[in-house]
Amino acid sequence: MIRRASASRLAILLLTGALASQAGPDARAQEPTPPPAGETPAETPAEPSSAQPEAGPKVPYEVEITGVEDGGLNKILNDTSTLVGLRDDPPPSVLGLERRAADDRERLHTALRSEGYYDATLDIRVDADRQPAKVTVAVQPGPAYRFKTITIASADAAPLPGAPITAEDIGLTPGDRARAPLVVDGQSALLRRLSDRGHPFATVAERRVVVNHEERSMDVTYTVAPGQLVVFGDTRIEGLKDVDEDLILGRLPWARGQVYDTALLDKARTQIAGLGVFDTVSVRLADQPGPGGSTPVTVTLAERKFRFIGANVFYSSTDGVGGGAYWGHRNLFGGAEQLRLGVDIGRIAGDNGSGSARGRDLDLPDLRFSASFRKPDFLATQQSLIANFQVASEQLPAYDRVATLLSAGLERQWTDQLKSSISVSGERGRVRSNLQEFQTAFVGVPVGIAWDGSNNLLNPTEGYRVSFQGTPWFPIGGDTDTQFTTLQVNASAYHDLTGDGRYVAAGRIGLGGTAGASLAQIPPDHRFYAGGGGSVRGFGFQKAGPRDVFGDPTGGRSLFEAGLEMRIKVTDTIGVVPFVDAGTVYDSAFPDFSQQLRVGAGIGARYYTDFGPLRVDVGFPVNAESGDAKWQLYISLGQAF
Repeated sequence: MIRRASASRLAILLLTGALASQAGPDARAQEPTPPPAGETPAETPAEPSSAQPEAGPKVPYEVEITGVEDGGLNKILNDTSTLVGLRDDPPPSVLGLERRAADDRERLHTALRSEGYYDATLDIRVDADRQPAKVTVAVQPGPAYRFKTITIASADAAPLPGAPITAEDIGLTPGDRARAPLVVDGQSALLRRLSDRGHPFATVAERRVVVNHEERSMDVTYTVAPGQLVVFGDTRIEGLKDVDEDLILGRLPWARGQVYDTALLDKARTQIAGLGVFDTVSVRLADQPGPGGSTPVTVTLAERKFRFIGANVFYSSTDGVGGGAYWGHRNLFGGAEQLRLGVDIGRIAGDNGSGSARGRDLDLPDLRFSASFRKPDFLATQQSLIANFQVASEQLPAYDRVATLLSAGLERQWTDQLKSSISVSGERGRVRSNLQEFQTAFVGVPVGIAWDGSNNLLNPTEGYRVSFQGTPWFPIGGDTDTQFTTLQVNASAYHDLTGDGRYVAAGRIGLGGTAGASLAQIPPDHRFYAGGGGSVRGFGFQKAGPRDVFGDPTGGRSLFEAGLEMRIKVTDTIGVVPFVDAGTVYDSAFPDFSQQLRVGAGIGARYYTDFGPLRVDVGFPVNAESGDAKWQLYISLGQAF
């Protein structure tokens, strides 16, 4: 217990001591900050027997700190106080309690000064007649001291490199409360600014803080030694065994001789990690500048296991039992090429949830075999070649399908936020609804672009996302001879209402349309549908829209969807999410809102893990149709959108 109290005291003393001392080998003594009027610093008394187990009776006590309305300051005082920290280890006598209270006086004064309250007074009283004893710490913080001037200058009086660095640039604003942590953080921010300008070895030769008690103000001066301008030198790669070194070198976002920028190290780390073949990635500048400022960089890598296998099993009261298995390789030819082979089987002993007027010759379990291949940095850095092959037999609420699909294309990551793709897709199959059967053969050219300005892939709390995909489809046989084009736009936005991720408002909207063909000319597997866990929750998959005479979804040529939810964190790991969704599909080429929107609402639970939130949502249809389930359950990894 004594170790915890001493560590807390040392942290506060160091923090406030930084305000009255200089950094660097030639530091000179600064004017000490005087204690409040009428007080003299007292030596910290040693608490008797606190370094070894105490025997005999103890004096339990309660502590109350009064007079502090600022919740943040009150927490700092409670965290600093020995009386509070050692409350569960009471002293053996009233004298020991009084010494503990005396020990707290200078400790709390130090904490108050670190928060800008240099005129604070303390009245600590011990009432030993109570059971348990009562210690009252009455605090009068007094007026807060404010920053007056912030000066940033070089040691030799020469201008600092680049544009002037202002107080606001390093987080200090004249007129703000003169808090010690801001002064220390300002020095770190100043050094980061210089590092970003090619001076990673800059130092603060002197940090001078002067407190004016008459004006209740503080002047801060940082004297900087910017050091030598640094440029990127040779890059050394360590830890590679089976991955091609040229692939790593191609992902470095700088050229030899380019002026150093800290952000480029972070970007290199992210881009190399994005290859998916390394457990750890370290990108580090040498500890000292090289000749002429040319400084080497070391990239240290630890390769992952390249081969992997996996399996999954699921059960649904509607779809029955299902599962799948897959095998993959992360570095097939040495260039981080990814190959994944998988087989999935579903709806064993279940049904497809349809009204079922279709013939039963396709009434088999859903089967899917898939193979996918990705080659990163194909022809250009951050450009991937992607190929996919699937053979599928599936029976969905709207249709049954047996099909073979093949696609190949390019995906390009232009910036951290902007990504585009283009591919050629071919498919051939048989699709059957209650009213029609199609033999299909198409070639499509999907073109997509997406902007992700959110702050997290699986659990965004700020920012927005926008994506667009358009696909012209060209018939090359089968029963359809009409060309058509599908277009779809999705957007979502996120806003942290409290700034700490506890209350996040999220919304989304989706629009789709089909031009060039009537609904009857479009095979059911190329139509739009609404309903399900990623659509209108509360309705079954594909079931938030028009139905045929047998009660099965007909699909539409266009789509409208929208959703709102409030993501509330109850604890750091548990959250609740009330939500409402709406949407439907239309016969028109683009949404004309001629159909009634289907509305679902519900509540969800989130369990937040290091790799993303686990989602459980229960949705209820607000305006259900005859035959709709009264509720739907959805379980997945990541937020709904």
